[in-house]
Amino acid sequence: MTRRLSALWLAAVAIPLLSGCASYSPMILPTVPDLAQTPSLGAPAMGLQVPGLAVSTQAAQGLDARDAMALAVVNDPDLKAARLRAGVAEAQLIEAGLLPDPHLSAGVGRGPQFTGYSEGISEDLQAFVLRGAAQAQARAHRKEVDLTILWQEWQVAVTAGRLFVRARRDEDLEEVFEWTRKLLAEQYDIDQADFQQSASAIQKVAADLTVLADADAGLRRIQLDADTARHRLNYLLGLAPQARPALAKPERPGAAANQAFSQDQFEAALAALGGRRVDLLALQAGYESQEQRLRKAVLAQFPALNVGLSQGQDPQDNIPAVNLGFDIGLPVFNGNRGQIAIERASRAVLRADYQARLDEAHSEADRLWQATLIMAKQLERLQAQTSALKAIAAAAEQQFRSGTMDTGAYVGLETSLLKDAQESIRLRAALDSDRLTLDALLGLPFGATR
Repeated sequence: MTRRLSALWLAAVAIPLLSGCASYSPMILPTVPDLAQTPSLGAPAMGLQVPGLAVSTQAAQGLDARDAMALAVVNDPDLKAARLRAGVAEAQLIEAGLLPDPHLSAGVGRGPQFTGYSEGISEDLQAFVLRGAAQAQARAHRKEVDLTILWQEWQVAVTAGRLFVRARRDEDLEEVFEWTRKLLAEQYDIDQADFQQSASAIQKVAADLTVLADADAGLRRIQLDADTARHRLNYLLGLAPQARPALAKPERPGAAANQAFSQDQFEAALAALGGRRVDLLALQAGYESQEQRLRKAVLAQFPALNVGLSQGQDPQDNIPAVNLGFDIGLPVFNGNRGQIAIERASRAVLRADYQARLDEAHSEADRLWQATLIMAKQLERLQAQTSALKAIAAAAEQQFRSGTMDTGAYVGLETSLLKDAQESIRLRAALDSDRLTLDALLGLPFGATR
């Protein structure tokens, strides 16, 4: 009867052990790119956690900056891989909540007249002491991973927004350079015709060729820059390199677009930085995780205790017996003091890292805010100058068409106007890019610092 009970007891333990075993199946690496020909303009399956982003219902007519940023957060290949790391942190949290498996022991002994046996089970009780700290550490680590991925999404959104602004800027500049080249080519044709009649016009023709060559060089640079920006933007959007989604022209609401984030708004945003900016929140979660690691190391200095229960029968006298035993570690030489010192030093490093990141965040946000103030004023002055120059150019065109104005003077005036247009496009793009970055630096929804 005793042997039957022992066999049943062993079967009861073995069956759940075998049924809970995981299985293995291989996962094959991809051999072709996973890039689309056109952007997916529907609502993303995953919710966008970055504030201020949503795919517009009008995106099919052309992507604007917000569309590009939202689609990049959803489709960026590097972000897709980063999100899988959250699964690792989730698995670590599950592991932290699991207790160690009990140990089963059994033995058989044979004497002159009887066969003896022993069987027992034991469990490490120290795991119960450390379990709470281990779970708290894993929860904080999972939060850190989630926030780190979210901050990476912010960075991808900013990069996509800046690349969109750059690609849109280059398209606008290409139009201006094309018009400038056309204007300079017309002047060259006129001066070339004069040169055929009079050799004294050679200086004008030479000057025209020099200016025309400069315009051609500028156009080539813009075309190459635009191609680079498009390829980088396509990668973030998960698009094939040859895809060319239409980029919507930004609205130009006039002087209102130049109004910068006020000082009161900036100071209020800066004061709340530690409780809102995602990378700082991630560092806070990492610091909490380290606090729990230190707590676990302190708890682990107490003696390890292992308790076991066994039953058996001696082969000599055939007398059954039940035994309760335990073993305890004596913290004489180690006492986990080295690990405690390591965890305390690591905590000090994380605290210093957080302070450095907080200082850097305040400094960089202030620098960028000041830059947006300066550029907004510069753009306002440039727009006023351009408006005055446009009025003069309109009057000059009438005189030129009537033949009362020299071709060179008219072309020079138009060229100045086009140079102002180029500078305005560049300055507007730089301001838009820096404002996107400032939104992220302050942890505000995109568009908040307009």
